[in-house]
Amino acid sequence: MSAGVFAAPKAYADISLFSRKDITINAALDIGGDAFYFPNANFGTGSYAPHKSGYSRTKNVTLAELYGQPMLSGTWQTPWGFSVFGLVSAIGSTTLGDGDAESVSQTSGTPRQVNLEDANLGVKIPLNGKRRLIIEGGRQKFQIDDGFLMGKGAYSSGERGAWWYAPRFAFSGPGVLKYEGQSIRSDVFMLENNSNNRQTYGNDKPETKFVGFDVTLFRSKPGGDGGSTYGDREAYVTLTYFYVRHADKGAAYDYSNRADRQGMSVTALSWGGTPFAMKRHPFTKNITFYGNFVSEQNSHAGNGYKGVSAYAVYVEPGYTFANLPWRPHVFYRYTRFSGGKNPHSRTKHNYDTFFLYDGARYTYGGYWPGEIVGNNMSPLSNMEVQQFDITGVPPVHLLKKDDELKLGLHFYDLAYLYPTGAGLPAGTKRHMSDEVNVSAEYALDANTSGAIAAGAAFSGPGGRALAKDGVPAGQGMPRIHGASGVLEVYFYKHF
Repeated sequence: MSAGVFAAPKAYADISLFSRKDITINAALDIGGDAFYFPNANFGTGSYAPHKSGYSRTKNVTLAELYGQPMLSGTWQTPWGFSVFGLVSAIGSTTLGDGDAESVSQTSGTPRQVNLEDANLGVKIPLNGKRRLIIEGGRQKFQIDDGFLMGKGAYSSGERGAWWYAPRFAFSGPGVLKYEGQSIRSDVFMLENNSNNRQTYGNDKPETKFVGFDVTLFRSKPGGDGGSTYGDREAYVTLTYFYVRHADKGAAYDYSNRADRQGMSVTALSWGGTPFAMKRHPFTKNITFYGNFVSEQNSHAGNGYKGVSAYAVYVEPGYTFANLPWRPHVFYRYTRFSGGKNPHSRTKHNYDTFFLYDGARYTYGGYWPGEIVGNNMSPLSNMEVQQFDITGVPPVHLLKKDDELKLGLHFYDLAYLYPTGAGLPAGTKRHMSDEVNVSAEYALDANTSGAIAAGAAFSGPGGRALAKDGVPAGQGMPRIHGASGVLEVYFYKHF
């Protein structure tokens, strides 16, 4: 789930198959993989692989994942001043070994599958200056800002495999209307996620059809194009709204964090970059400040609820010490996902992450609170996370003069808001875990990268209760330990 931090979130075809006059056809291939070792998984309770006859338990989990994505794209520069473009791609993926290390593994049994990913057609219309209007229909990647609310249209659990690497992104149509200007950009979208509970053993999110818009005011970096590229925005603020016009409301989602989407209105205000930069005070250009507030409201909820009122918020101040060796960047991030005290309340307060994608910026692991508890156990609802991060780029080059090595140290403090709201026994303490991760990310160039990370998580009362709660019914209760670990490796290559 963390690979997107260093793998390009959007690949561009760059092998020319055909080029004549104003028509070009290109091909490309992405491949990626990872390997994990989780000693003492889930604080000793281990990970359970479901079988027809019951479950098998693995205490020390080992797994690997692979995926490949061939792509075919084309562009036609019409004689009328606008261009037509399209992209088709498929993803094949698999999980090897024990499967992911969740309490009940979603990818045990060596799953593998090939699925259609992108299948879209669009028109790009130039306007005055550098402004443009883009109309794109069909299966496509779509992301708002850093992906905290919108970025993942498909998930890779179950038969699809590669749950950790998570290479699938595309939403299905109808599509998106985009305006890209020099200081303002906007999208109007009508999309749906590519949910499939048969392929994912009932673990996917509800099939969700939604319509909405976003508007961003931004300042581009020197020479950048913030209208089309998120990474080129020096500072920005975005207002987002969407309405869920249809969503599954089956028994699989009753009282869960994923339920009650139909009829929901979602509003978000997000911001980021270096908003305080002033020429008279050069140090201000090194201050970063990111944040997002999301409100979820629904007065016509189903699945036993009369309404939904939930929210999430994160604030992240940071600073880059530009004059020091390695240019270290430090930040503190506070994240709060709302929750309720009573899991059977008629009003649902547990936050729904919707289409969260965690790899749009510079932070290893993105919005997953740690490589161990944050990925294997925590629900990203009814909890608060405090994160401290420091990264640096040493002045060394391993294989070529312009490659880059980035080292990081990451600390997470996780706690429930209301343990009883998670179905845990009354009197359970809030603290879930403390976790420390170290990472090394290497980029040979824009098309080749990899990472290695290791970490340890130390359980609190809430974390131990959560580990016990994850043991399937009818299984003996293993001995709970105080710590779990992880060692992980990733690679990515674009051809």
